[in-house]
Amino acid sequence: MPLSKKLLVSILVIFLANLFGLYYGWYLTIWWYDIPMHIAGGVWIAFLFFYIFEERNKIIVEQSFLAKVLFALGFVALLGVLWEFYEYLSDVFILKQYQFGGEPRGVLDTLEDLFNDLVGGGLALFLRYGGRVVNKFVDKSY
Repeated sequence: MPLSKKLLVSILVIFLANLFGLYYGWYLTIWWYDIPMHIAGGVWIAFLFFYIFEERNKIIVEQSFLAKVLFALGFVALLGVLWEFYEYLSDVFILKQYQFGGEPRGVLDTLEDLFNDLVGGGLALFLRYGGRVVNKFVDKSY
């Protein structure tokens, strides 16, 4: 299955998991439910990056491995930060849950979410390039 179809199917799965989590209150009752959601989101964003910039437009094909890692994780971080802005603004303007006044849990939750996004991005990098990177460092002469 081409990467574009895998991206479509996986975002639908993530969307449904998010929808069920919101509907059944799993984000509030299952303390860890947010963690795999952000990791899955990070994996998805990294593969979206590969699709847009490596497969579709061939922009980073000639870049070094380190450049690909930095660009992919930067893309994951950028979209993760934008998502956190969305969450914050929806909390304030839609749910009327104001977190002004130094709510420490809100800041910690945001940092944990961004960390988990990057873990997902790192996992996607390993899935995409893992075997090739290991082969570069393993001496096959013996």
